[in-house]
Amino acid sequence: MNITPKLNRQQSPPAAAFAAFEIAQVRAHQLVHNIPAYTLEAGEQPVIRIDFVIGSGSWDEEVRLAASLTNRMLQEGTRFRSGREIAEQLDYFGAYLQYETGADRSGMTLYTLHKHLGAVLPTVLELLFQPGFPLTELETTVRNHLQQLEVDAQKVSSMARKQFMKSVFGETHPYGYQTLAEDLRAVRPDQLAGFHNRQYTTDNVTIVIAGWHPEAALETLNKALSQIEPTLKDIAERQHPIQSSLPGRIEVPKAGALQHALRLGKPMVGKNDPDYVGLKVLNTLLGGYFGSRLMSNLRENKGYTYGVGSAVMSYERAAFFTIATEVGADVSEAAIAEILKELALLRAEPVGQEELDAVRGYLQGVYLSNFDGAFALADRFKDVHFFGLDYSYYDHYITTVQSITPTQLHALAVKHFDPTSLITVRAGS
Repeated sequence: MNITPKLNRQQSPPAAAFAAFEIAQVRAHQLVHNIPAYTLEAGEQPVIRIDFVIGSGSWDEEVRLAASLTNRMLQEGTRFRSGREIAEQLDYFGAYLQYETGADRSGMTLYTLHKHLGAVLPTVLELLFQPGFPLTELETTVRNHLQQLEVDAQKVSSMARKQFMKSVFGETHPYGYQTLAEDLRAVRPDQLAGFHNRQYTTDNVTIVIAGWHPEAALETLNKALSQIEPTLKDIAERQHPIQSSLPGRIEVPKAGALQHALRLGKPMVGKNDPDYVGLKVLNTLLGGYFGSRLMSNLRENKGYTYGVGSAVMSYERAAFFTIATEVGADVSEAAIAEILKELALLRAEPVGQEELDAVRGYLQGVYLSNFDGAFALADRFKDVHFFGLDYSYYDHYITTVQSITPTQLHALAVKHFDPTSLITVRAGS
């Protein structure tokens, strides 16, 4: 009889050395209408994913919410068929579509079996380039969004997040403005159609194909795209200067709240800055994983919260640093004081080698998982390509994770994590 040895849960498993590996890279192609396409082959199952990335988002809006509602309405039908008819066809072939809108980019992602690509691709392109924007479906979408706004208005976490983003970037900035009920009620189908005509054009789309034999899909794509009339993007580059609030406290009241939501942060350098990767390491140590200082302090030692985290987030045109948590109303002042204390400690003395090694091990594990599979590899390509970077960014990233010193992290903390430079939002007070 085999007896499984009893685990000693008081002893950590042995650490494995990080094994370097070569990242599978995309191959570049050009389709009809000069559409750039990138293929990435990986996986053994006959499944393929195609990302249709539109190089426009809320940054390019003339009317608020045009970008998000345009993308949302793609699934509601085309000029020729209803959304129900199209959904039934895609279901028949086992295909699946996802839609995504951001401040900088929008898009549609198709998942399908390779053998059904020729059957579903014309329908996908019909949705992408010839949507119908039916009024009834738009009214339903608006009602659903209005209901969600009402729900969010009662959540201190949503209140804090919205106020924080508005304070960091400015209430009219695409990265900072928040959806208002009057904006939703004002949207008309012709405004969405106008945004679509200006931005969802053949010269404003990039295609990324990942999975099993992706280059075999190029001929099918070319054939389907050749049925689409070439169109040109509205090339006017819109300017949106950042108008951050001054550092300090912002209170968002909510009568009777038993919890307070806290958001602390500031504008930060982005992915193209030399300090960015080092800041990602420093942020992980501060609040970027379960073993972080903020988690150990506020959750494990003080019992103020179930969870607290920090992040350095980069859009294409700006970035920010944030710390977020929810705590009992009676301990919110103490929680803010402890957060500021942890920032001050990072600036007061270099981190110990043992703590840094634990962060290194965690980040190396995450790095490996982030390249696991064809679709993850495609995502990593997009993460650098649309920032004007290339795969050397990942070489720089892992080299920095493995080599950064306590002294270098201390210098970054002194430079970027001054507690007096933070905007502090407390919602529920």
